[in-house]
Order: sequence, then structure tokens, then C-alpha cells
Amino acid sequence: MKAVVLERQGPPEVLRYGDVAERRPGRGEVVVKLEAAGMNRIDIWIRSGVYKLQLPRIIGGDGAGVVEEVGEDVSSVSKGDKVILNPALSCGRCRFCLKGYDSLCESHRLLGFGVDGTYAEKTVVPAVNVYPKPERLSMEEAAGVMVTYMTVWHALVSRAGLTPGSSVLVVGGGSGVGVAAIQLCKLFGSTVIATVGDDWKAEKAYRLGADYVVNRRKQSVSQTVNEITKGQGVDLAVEHAGQAIWDEVVKSLSPGGKMVYFGATTGENGAVNIRYTYRRQLSLIGSYSWNKHEIPHVLQLFEKGLLKPVVDRVFPLKDAVEAHRLMESDAFFGKIILKP
Repeated sequence: MKAVVLERQGPPEVLRYGDVAERRPGRGEVVVKLEAAGMNRIDIWIRSGVYKLQLPRIIGGDGAGVVEEVGEDVSSVSKGDKVILNPALSCGRCRFCLKGYDSLCESHRLLGFGVDGTYAEKTVVPAVNVYPKPERLSMEEAAGVMVTYMTVWHALVSRAGLTPGSSVLVVGGGSGVGVAAIQLCKLFGSTVIATVGDDWKAEKAYRLGADYVVNRRKQSVSQTVNEITKGQGVDLAVEHAGQAIWDEVVKSLSPGGKMVYFGATTGENGAVNIRYTYRRQLSLIGSYSWNKHEIPHVLQLFEKGLLKPVVDRVFPLKDAVEAHRLMESDAFFGKIILKP
């Protein structure tokens, strides 16, 4: 089969498109013929060397396709089923999995990182990691669901306790997780202030439902948020950009406010004024991955048409190098999809 293989870490050009051997399903596994693979920022971190891993590796976590073959002891899914993949692999036996908190699984792995992923014509995954594709979504749209929307749901709802009517600052409103956060916050009746890095993204963010949009390259985020909220600040901030904007986001919070964070695109060392945070009783909440029991709740929102992924561009799988260049340029809005 054809796949994109990472044999050494470096710039986009290290990605190799070519033939690799197919793998048969083991006990409890299924083979999925992929019709679309969604790109995520972690793909860039893995390829560039931010994360170390065993090579060679087929990268990519998100994917949607059709079940082609099932292994022994698989009864939950059948050949021909249209499915979406959950790329978070957990053991189901450790102390965290037994509590239903598999995002902290002691053996937690991701497709495309701990095992081969979705930049391929086919992939093999545990049957428990496939879910019916929401009928309202195309394969390309479905491939942009799991990592972004599940990450945001876990962060906003499970970790930060998003409440109806809150005011929320969404950092990086044009990214995959930014789009998901804007949509989800509007479902909760939130007032959303989104940041973007280009004026053309502002219009798209407004169309998604953002009430206010701040161009972080032209305006001070904290000062603008202060003006919008008449000095009150926001109840909650969603942060994934990291070092470059960390302090600005903290200063945008209302007393008693929360910041939930799950990324470090611009750097991993964010400075915190300890007295400022404890005197204002701010909550800085880390979030990572998601729990399996959360997935059906989110997929139901797609089935009802309440959420819908935004796809910026679809590239042939063989053009993964070009797709990586686009993601690194930040000149996109929503999801970048690869099509085998």
C-alpha cells in the first residue's frame, strides 16, 4: 500500500511517499481503508523533532474510512462499516482507565506517534477505537473531527467546567481547535472573543459565531479584551499557542477566571506572576487528550447538525510535504485534510 513514512526528523522534505507492507489485523483489531486523514499540529511537532519517537513511522492520527477486514473476537464492527477513528490508544486496565480517565492511561499512545498512523491507504486499529461516521459528514469532514473537537470538549467541558452564558477568549480562532472551540462555546450560549493573526481570518471567525475578533498582530490582546468586557475580563480562556501569548491570556482573565491550556506551539516556557494569579484567584488548568466516555456525546452533536468541521484544503496524500508547509505557514483556516 502507499503511505507517507517518516524515516528521519526534520523539515517537510523528510516525508517520504512510497510503498509499505500491509499488516493483517490481530485479535480484537480491524483494518480500515482510509478515505481521508486529518492533519494536526502534533504531526508537525513529530516530524520536526519536538517529540522523539521510534523510526521509521507512518505519522497521522485522525482518519475516516471503511472497515475492510476484522480480526478474531471482533463483534462491535463489521466489514463495510463507515467509521471514524479514535487515535488515542489506552490499556483499559491501569488505575486511570479503571476510573474512566483513560487520557491519563499509564500506557497512553497516539496513532502516528506510538504506533503507525493514518498517512496511508490503510491502517490497523483496535476495534474499540472505531466509531460510526456521523451520516451528515463527508469522509473529509469526518477526518477532521476527533483530535480537535475531542481535545476541546475535554478541555472546556470536562476540565474547565464551561457553563452556559460564560464569556470565553479563544486563542487561535482560525486553527482546527480554535474553530472547534468557537462552535462549542456558541452552543453553550457563550460570548466569544477570538484571536487571529490575519484580517482575512477575522471575517471567517465572525461567520462561525465569534462575537468579537482580535488581530493579535495589530492589537494587544489583554487591552482589547479589557475594552470589550468593560474592565471585567473573561470568565474562561482557551489557550494552545504557548509562550508567545501566555501572559497576555492570563491578563485577560476576570478575577476568579480560568485558563485551560493544551498546547505550546510558540514555546513551552510561559512566565507566570504568582502573586497576580493567587490574589485574583485564577485557575490555570492543564488538559490533554480526552476520555472515551466523552466521544459519544460529541459525535451526537455532529449527528444532529449542531457542529460541523471547517475544511480549508484537501491534498492528495502524495502531496503531504506541501500540506505540511501550509500548516507551518499558518495561512489556513480550519482543517487540512489528506486524501489517500
